[in-house]
Amino acid sequence: MSNRLKKKGDTIKKFFPCDLNSGIVIEDTNIAGFHLESIKKRIVSDKYLQILILLTAIGSLLRLFNLGFNSLWLDEAVTYYYSTLPFDELWQMLRNGSEFNPPLFYVLESFMVYLGKDEFVLRLIPALAGIVTIPVVFLMGKEFSDRNCGILCAALVTFSSFLIFYSQEARAYSLLLLFVVLSIVFFLKGMKNGRILDWVLFGFFSGLGFWTHFYSIIVFGVLIAWFFFNWGFQKDERWKKGKSFIWSIITFILLTLPLIVVTVELFMVRTSSPPTFGLQGWDVVSRAFSDLSGFNIGAIILLVTLFGIGLLWAFLHERRKGVLIAFSIIAILLISYYLSYRMPFQTRFLIIMIPFYFLGIAYSSRAFCQIFKKNYVVYALIACIFLVNVPVLSQYYTVQTKENWRDFSREFERYTDDGDVVVLLPSYMQQPLNFYYNSSRDNTIQLGASGVNDLKNLKNEYNGARIFILMTADILAVEPSGESVEWLKQNATFIGQYTGIYLFSI
Repeated sequence: MSNRLKKKGDTIKKFFPCDLNSGIVIEDTNIAGFHLESIKKRIVSDKYLQILILLTAIGSLLRLFNLGFNSLWLDEAVTYYYSTLPFDELWQMLRNGSEFNPPLFYVLESFMVYLGKDEFVLRLIPALAGIVTIPVVFLMGKEFSDRNCGILCAALVTFSSFLIFYSQEARAYSLLLLFVVLSIVFFLKGMKNGRILDWVLFGFFSGLGFWTHFYSIIVFGVLIAWFFFNWGFQKDERWKKGKSFIWSIITFILLTLPLIVVTVELFMVRTSSPPTFGLQGWDVVSRAFSDLSGFNIGAIILLVTLFGIGLLWAFLHERRKGVLIAFSIIAILLISYYLSYRMPFQTRFLIIMIPFYFLGIAYSSRAFCQIFKKNYVVYALIACIFLVNVPVLSQYYTVQTKENWRDFSREFERYTDDGDVVVLLPSYMQQPLNFYYNSSRDNTIQLGASGVNDLKNLKNEYNGARIFILMTADILAVEPSGESVEWLKQNATFIGQYTGIYLFSI
């Protein structure tokens, strides 16, 4: 990155060279020399490549297995709906504030819709993005430090219950992470060699990330700030490196220009009133490390401890790498802390923090290699990463983690009679319901309600008819006072609960 960093890096040679390929001769083959036989030799002789292939295979299984098990929930049903719209209509909804997410993911999903209307097809792109992230994050760790760091980053992604969850959800977060990791890979390459192509690719993948989810702009801003921080200390070829870097900004602007104008308008709309749901303040910070670590206490303790060790080791021996990790995570958390008071905030937005968090964890391998002076340290860390994720993964594929609109709809059709009134509370719950339920086929009247006044009016309008009210906890986001819930307790009969769906009748 800089002369100062290189000098500090030279001291690392004094430490134990933890290398899984120690004593193995690996043929260095250029692209022109690649053929089937050379690839076989490389795989047989390179333990890092063997482990990476194994991790990618395991990661594929974990992400594709039971991909259609869970019913679509609200956000996934919204994905399906927007994926069926023409692009000009989707873009107009973005401009008028009806939708707050950029359109790239919906455009990609629009091609999947032609393959069929089911959960597996709709979730396939996120699953494939999650699989591809495994080898890409290996490259990120390798560029940041070495192959040990890379292979541990790959293991962390492979077994992460948090990432598996979002690889099996028809939303943009898995694809967002892939583009963020790719942008970091080429940022690190650009910092090392200053090639224009690397900076262009950094801007390109940052732009794709922005078209996927607006939150990616934070990573782009953090990395730009880090470049200029380092640039200020450079003396050799300072202007040459600066001019090369400008290509990343030019590429990003050219790629995202239509979206930038819309983003400003959307941000003003999104932050114009206080959020009625989501995390706020210090809950953002605490949930960041607990959720990203994998939802169970064993994983949280192990990964946070390894992160602390890795960060401390970096500060002691390669300070700028430690500063980069700490600066990136602190910046993301501070911005998220602020935004949590301006817009509805969920932990999934912090998926952009995972590359830096995992780099810190993986970097701890340097400390353990120096302490134990054995290559098995890397294998032991991979085993620990796997074991702490087992408790969550052992239950994940057999327990419904979302509202089960699919099975509810089947049961509900048997329960209704012709002419019954079906009311969705809040009204936008028609998206997941209508993916499975057809009121025309069932000969019912389907309506929506957004508050207690709507419920009162519907009761008066359809007096004498049997009215079913399907409610979810989302009503508290629309009506924080909870008046509708209290009204239902007094004026309706509670029939039962099916996962997160509550059924009442009047």
